[in-house]
Amino acid sequence: MSGIIPAITGKIELVYEGEQEGPYQVAVNLLDKAIRSQFITYFPNPEQVKKRRPAGKKSVEEKEPENPYKSIIRWFDAGNHLDMLMDCKDETRTQTLYKVDGLYAFVKKYFPQANDKQQTLLMEFVLHGLAAYSLISKRTIEGKVEFKDLIGSMMNLGEISLGTEDDDDFNEDDYK
Repeated sequence: MSGIIPAITGKIELVYEGEQEGPYQVAVNLLDKAIRSQFITYFPNPEQVKKRRPAGKKSVEEKEPENPYKSIIRWFDAGNHLDMLMDCKDETRTQTLYKVDGLYAFVKKYFPQANDKQQTLLMEFVLHGLAAYSLISKRTIEGKVEFKDLIGSMMNLGEISLGTEDDDDFNEDDYK
């Protein structure tokens, strides 16, 4: 992904000149849309998981379909996070992905014939897909992609600088 963004921003710079988001964010948005469109060709549509019928509307024979992403999302909801370094070795990437409960089993269920490298690629693709569908959080910072719980990452005020440490750098004389 680290090489894709500069390539895209160079191509769209003229088209989106003056765009408020900036070329980087436009490229990220385009990538997310591409991931969303391809994701559902390989895996169950996460939008269908989000859409639940109201209680009492289903018959006795109808069962609510099981959320195939449940164990993966639950792992992140438990406070776990995953840092994928952009330039890590394949073995390290694979070991990191195996930490996510249910991720390997999920990929193996839909791609039983995939070899080790294909499984690693698909496991990472699942995480990017879940982030594109807003089921988990994804943030790219300092040479890594961080996957976390969506709600927890929104509610975590510890990551937001409130300006308390740097307040000593300014004094009243600065504003006269």
